[in-house]
Amino acid sequence: MELVSVIMPCYNDGKYIKEAIESVKAQTYKNWELIIIDDGSDDEETINIINNIEDDRITIFHTEHLKPAGARNYGISNAKGKYILPVDSDDKIEATYMEKAVEKIETDEKIGVVYCEADLFGEKSGKWDLPKYSFNTMLLDNIVFVTALFYREDWEKLGGFNTNMAAGMEDYDFWLGILGLGREIYQIPEILFHYRIKPVSRTTGFQSDYIQVQNVYRQMYDNHKEFYAKYNEQYAKVLRDALIEQIAIRTKYERIFEKAQKISEIPLIGRIVKKIITE
Repeated sequence: MELVSVIMPCYNDGKYIKEAIESVKAQTYKNWELIIIDDGSDDEETINIINNIEDDRITIFHTEHLKPAGARNYGISNAKGKYILPVDSDDKIEATYMEKAVEKIETDEKIGVVYCEADLFGEKSGKWDLPKYSFNTMLLDNIVFVTALFYREDWEKLGGFNTNMAAGMEDYDFWLGILGLGREIYQIPEILFHYRIKPVSRTTGFQSDYIQVQNVYRQMYDNHKEFYAKYNEQYAKVLRDALIEQIAIRTKYERIFEKAQKISEIPLIGRIVKKIITE
């Protein structure tokens, strides 16, 4: 049974980290270590919780604002496991996630990443409506969250998570790197990961600024030029299909808007008469 190193960066997540730790402790797969990287927390609750952790399977490191990518790299550099499983300090995993992920990755040497389906909790709840995994979709956008099992040796080959991704998306950058190594990604068709939605997060800020989004995706392309060159024709076709789909969606909503505008211009009595006639 190979060792799995769970990597948990933490910055002022004292409200949530106990739940995250307990979800790791509840795993049916017993050969694991948990590495917590306290990345400069200044919240008293968080500091007290981390300082009072007593478990031989848990190792704590203290860093100063390396941010998620840097903190994960620091934790993985000190990990002993063959496999790595990042789990953020505000999220949770199901008890069988580790067992099922290890079992799958060991069935096929081509597989380099195993993840699952997920749901949301916190400010929002319900299933996380991510597309089913496909290579074509990954050429355009990320559909694999960071809480996925992968080989430590692949992390070494890639030089770790890219710490130059100022707006985030370092997980997408990393997965593209693993695909570039010739590895495949597999999704377990079961909800085994629980993603916490907070009122404000790094992701919500990023998504609200489309210029920043454009810059990040341009950077992603530049980071993986050889990969995109290799799949150039496939990427071009997928990109064209996505563009046509977006044009169709935009046209549909423009027509709906135009129709709503015309109706709003009709006086109230006219709208009532029109409604009676059409009914």
